[in-house]
Amino acid sequence: MKHVMLTYHYLDIGDIDGYASLTEQDMALNHPGAPPHRGRDAVLSAHAAQATLLRRHELDTVVADEGRVVVLGRVVHQAPGARRWAPHGVDFADVFTLSKHVLVRDCRRYYYAPPPGGDGVPPCGAAGQGS
Repeated sequence: MKHVMLTYHYLDIGDIDGYASLTEQDMALNHPGAPPHRGRDAVLSAHAAQATLLRRHELDTVVADEGRVVVLGRVVHQAPGARRWAPHGVDFADVFTLSKHVLVRDCRRYYYAPPPGGDGVPPCGAAGQGS
């Protein structure tokens, strides 16, 4: 789990080499709206292309079990010259698969999206729903 937490830190400070040290050579990265990246070099290139010190990850929940880590959070950004961080995009869930060496082998990101039409689906914990 420590390696996964460090991936966010390294990405947030723009340390692509530090990030690389936590990944397997055959790593895979899958984010919605982007082509899948296979192999450490392709993953590092994808992250380097998006690297900015004006973006960071805020993590809410981390769950780890049997070589898999799930992280819930959001990406926040700061406009150049601004003093405050502001929400950017949508909340995410990252699902990591770790190798037997506890290095990141796979990361798949999911984004929160409201249901189509925005109606007909009660919120979590609503009356009549199992909890």
